[in-house]
Amino acid sequence: MAQSNDLPNRVDRLENDSIDIKMAVSVLLSTVEIHQRDMEAFRINADRTNQNVEAIVQIMQQSLQRMEIMESDIRGLQTENRRILDILQRNAGEP
Repeated sequence: MAQSNDLPNRVDRLENDSIDIKMAVSVLLSTVEIHQRDMEAFRINADRTNQNVEAIVQIMQQSLQRMEIMESDIRGLQTENRRILDILQRNAGEP
């Protein structure tokens, strides 16, 4: 008989436990949704960062190409200056 007297208490505890479990599941679902939003925002930021890095790499490659052209031009000017200096020195040595 003790068990039948305890039955309403047991039902109340089960109902309370069920409510607690539903609340816990609800909180977990909310947490998952928050994390999903955070991960999506992170992915979007990571994509933007990758695009920015790619743009910077392109700019650096273009700059390097320009520097190589300038270096070639400078070498050509140095060669031309040496040739002119040699001509001037030869002409200065002539009577």
